[in-house]
Amino acid sequence: MINRKLLNKHQGFTIVELLVVIVVIGILAALTIVSYTGIAQRAAAATLKADLKNASTKLEVYKTENNGDYPANSDDLPKSSGTTYQYIASNGTYCLAATSTQGGTYRISSNGLESGPCVKTWSQVTAGYSHSCGIASDNLAYCWGGGGQGRLGNNSTSNSLVPVAVSTSGVLSGKTILSISAGFDHTCAIASDNLAYCWGGGSEGQLGRNSTASSQVPVAVDTSGVLSGKTIKYIAAALLTYTTCAIASDDNAYCWGAGGNGQLGNNSSSNSLVPVAVSTSGVLSGKTIKKIASGGGHTCAIASDDNAYCWGYGGDGALGQGSTSNSLVPVAVSTSGVLSGKTIKQIDLGGIFTCAVASDNLAYCWGAGGSGQLGNGGTSSNVPVAVTASGVLSGKTITKINSGSGGACVLSSDGLTYCWGNNFTGQLGDGTNNNSTVPVAVITSGALSGKTVQDIAIGGHSLSIASNGQIYGWGYNGDGRLGNNSTANSNVPVLTQSAP
Repeated sequence: MINRKLLNKHQGFTIVELLVVIVVIGILAALTIVSYTGIAQRAAAATLKADLKNASTKLEVYKTENNGDYPANSDDLPKSSGTTYQYIASNGTYCLAATSTQGGTYRISSNGLESGPCVKTWSQVTAGYSHSCGIASDNLAYCWGGGGQGRLGNNSTSNSLVPVAVSTSGVLSGKTILSISAGFDHTCAIASDNLAYCWGGGSEGQLGRNSTASSQVPVAVDTSGVLSGKTIKYIAAALLTYTTCAIASDDNAYCWGAGGNGQLGNNSSSNSLVPVAVSTSGVLSGKTIKKIASGGGHTCAIASDDNAYCWGYGGDGALGQGSTSNSLVPVAVSTSGVLSGKTIKQIDLGGIFTCAVASDNLAYCWGAGGSGQLGNGGTSSNVPVAVTASGVLSGKTITKINSGSGGACVLSSDGLTYCWGNNFTGQLGDGTNNNSTVPVAVITSGALSGKTVQDIAIGGHSLSIASNGQIYGWGYNGDGRLGNNSTANSNVPVLTQSAP
């Protein structure tokens, strides 16, 4: 006989059993979806990696056939449907990143195959008084910090806490940037056509376009006069005045803008809205110009005899000629003291002082020294004095020097940075806010840990390019000139955001 009670008990599922079955089915379905998604993502990622390897092979073939140059764009590189490329090529290197909806992003470069997009590196950095600019690995210019007068070149007068692209929709259309210099309220650059372009404040004619109007985008420096038929090899925007100077293809110097102290070097104290030739009838007779720098009302150059010559404001001995007099034409920097028997390799100007690297690869400064900016443990000097080399610089040689508004920094043979002078906002980078009359080491235990330094730039703040191709800054940051998306000052190096 059939037990009907038992049959009735098992002829259906209870509510609890049904819920358990539904949950189990849901879990199995979810696992199936996750498994499928994972397989699809791995397949998409494999496609991206294959695209990158195929494209890399084609890039190397192109390089071999074109004198070591990679192509300018990725238009002819092979890729699968749904793959998009990000491509950066500069100075014999490249980075190619591939992205798809499911596969994510991978990149290939000289470092091999890695995850993530290409990050632009920096080949040059310059520090103005309240803003910063650099040239990125795409060979374009970017600026950040104080944007007043349009000094960032992005068609705005607003500050920016991170790098923004300098406009290329006008006179720079189709051009790349070879060199850049940030000044007091303006910026100038040399483009790939070897001509000069400036932007920002124009009140004294510092843009060189025969006008006192400011410009929020780059404008061309006038070439109808003394620069007719010439190209530009080097350009320097003054750190603390409205002046710009350049070296042209004839290896002579030309300046424009504010000239009240004689800083244009043309035997005049008048401003000029267009370039004028620096006088070569005196100490520069028969000489050409190799380097030029412009500071706080004075200008200095290294001539073909590898000696230094300055002109303009001479207060506190900024011209290094043994007096505090201004000069409307170039005068020779004294070589009767610590520079006796030495030549000059590099020169850079601060507020009312000048620093140089001599042929012995050591640093020398002259001019105002009240905040320790001469680095000699003393005060002002109207002739060159040696920067103290018995402390942190002991046994080291100097590869680069840069002067700011109230201090200076050097890049040493050990790949590290050392600074001296005013430090009230942390611009010496030593973790304090104490002035120093002798060099101190920039801290490397934080953001710069494990890195060496390749380039430095000092203005109203300090910047460096490290061995990873990224910029690090320290000092005053109230207008965002450190580029780290902050307005907080820092007495140690912080990472500047990469170019967009």
